Amino acid sequence: MLSNEHCLSEDQPRKNRVRKKWFIVALCLLAVGCVIIIKLPFTASILDKSKEPDFSTYKTIIGQTIENNFGRLTLNEVMVDDNQILLNATFEPVKDLDFDNQIFFLPQVLVNGKDYTVRNGGQTIAQTASTYTIYNSVKMSNLPQHEKLKLDIRYNDWNWEKTIDKPWRFKIEASQEQLLDDREIIPINKAITLSNGQKIEVEKVVSTPISTTIYFQSTESLKEAIVFKILTESGKTRRLDSSYTLNEEHTMWGIRFDALYLKDEMYELIPVDAGDRELGPAIQVGEK
Repeated sequence: MLSNEHCLSEDQPRKNRVRKKWFIVALCLLAVGCVIIIKLPFTASILDKSKEPDFSTYKTIIGQTIENNFGRLTLNEVMVDDNQILLNATFEPVKDLDFDNQIFFLPQVLVNGKDYTVRNGGQTIAQTASTYTIYNSVKMSNLPQHEKLKLDIRYNDWNWEKTIDKPWRFKIEASQEQLLDDREIIPINKAITLSNGQKIEVEKVVSTPISTTIYFQSTESLKEAIVFKILTESGKTRRLDSSYTLNEEHTMWGIRFDALYLKDEMYELIPVDAGDRELGPAIQVGEK
């Protein structure tokens, strides 16, 4: 999808998985000017400058630079979403450092002194021979609902394999006040039985201007998340961008759709397999 660039997907607990799909939209949300051309239908409003949404009210501009033996890292901005923190940084490696866009920094983020992380992923993009943009998406469970969050951001991991002895560490305060005002929480609390006999309960849908997330529980531990698609009243279909477990038992899950805001719209949630075959009954959200 990204010509001459490489993307590292989210890491699952105890298991590293590599995909090249889910994080691209997050890059567009954080980038000052996104020029990446991708072929995903729900990102049209982001790539079309005439329809580009304004996410500036959800960003906290930082602009702080820290140096160590690897080079200079500038944390440019932070954006807080529903149980997700997006980071945008610029890295300038020291002259003799063997670095390229296949190397990824995976920061640890503490929120108000606690670690809520369930997944961490990112992408490195070369801007020049000596400058790289570092994007990260840190997905969390039960992120505090305070208007201001104290973040302790530690870039201390290199490709999951190498620990940075003197990590870049930023202690900042990020706002989610506007996001909380614009967020829609739709209680569902509906149990369904899938075609394979698996029982799940969809608890709620949380929609923000940045993403929409379906939260559900399963009666048994799942090795992989159940896939949902969203069918809107106008007939448009959206597929998930990422799914992640919220507990060690793998019975609580979040399914995120990036760049999808479903405020005041009626739609259906439909469990499907990889071939788009329906696996259970549709769940209607909203009233006619």
